[in-house]
Amino acid sequence: MITTKRDPFARNHLIRNAISAAIYDCMKTDPSIYLFGEGAHMKMHYDAPHIEKEFPDRVVTLPISEDGNTNFAVGASLLGVKPVVDVITADFLYRTMDSICNTAAKRYFVAPEGSDPPTIVVRSEFLLGGPTTGQRPEALFTHIPGLNVVCPSTPRDAYGLMLTALTQPGTTLFFEDRMIEDDKIALTDCLRMGGPIPLASASVRRRPSPLSLSVITYGLMRQVVESALDQAKLDNVNVVDLRTLYPLDWPTLFDFAHQSRRILIVEPDIEYGGIGAEISAKLYEANRPPLRVRRLGAPHLTIPASIAHHQDMLPTEDSIIKAIHSLRREPTWKS
Repeated sequence: MITTKRDPFARNHLIRNAISAAIYDCMKTDPSIYLFGEGAHMKMHYDAPHIEKEFPDRVVTLPISEDGNTNFAVGASLLGVKPVVDVITADFLYRTMDSICNTAAKRYFVAPEGSDPPTIVVRSEFLLGGPTTGQRPEALFTHIPGLNVVCPSTPRDAYGLMLTALTQPGTTLFFEDRMIEDDKIALTDCLRMGGPIPLASASVRRRPSPLSLSVITYGLMRQVVESALDQAKLDNVNVVDLRTLYPLDWPTLFDFAHQSRRILIVEPDIEYGGIGAEISAKLYEANRPPLRVRRLGAPHLTIPASIAHHQDMLPTEDSIIKAIHSLRREPTWKS
């Protein structure tokens, strides 16, 4: 069995550094960008001291009140500020649903005539271990019109997507998978950060054959999928990293579904009502009956307090390899 157990106290640095670099680059040219959050000064002190040193008046530490802080950020955005508000961990986002979904998202549709909706970025990260931590609410926010939802898996993607989030109108939920391991990030993903990456532009990580099976994934699972393929020496599998969960890159997904006819969707979130369910439904509507789709994700259960048991809920290298072999054995209908 191939199973990776992650250090629950590990912290991704390469992606976080790339996010800080993008924020710094934007703050140098745009004086309206401010950083808000609980312990914001402390976070910049450890993560991006150059930001703390160069822009001390634009790093604002707020009280321990996630709903109050996001409301403050939304209000500031109406005065021309571009806030980057840190909600620390994704579980605390449940406390912010009103300010984000009822106020920030609606500004996209009710901005005064001739003006753009304000730019707001909400940062948060995923952890392990429950029951009130380790949750993944990304699919909830994709359901709300007016919100962009981003979950990069490489430093280069994190940099480019943060540039986009800070330079276009609208509210973006910017998620970080803390468990993505630095030592497994390819060197090419750290070099030449480049420019902005448009939303709704998936990354094709591997394209060995137009007729091979395709795996669609995002966030932490991109690294797990590629580790599984390397260890099992499965070279003829396409890998598509979504990068943005809303809007999705439907042209790329439809193209791979048409070419491969066998699609495996691997997600770190609960399968029921998740990103994979939406993708599989849309692909079936556009490609039935020749298409074969299978999903791998977490069960519809409350996260256990045990970090080890939480990891057991997630797709592993072993389960991904088994799903690929099983999907390949299934016959496809003739077009």
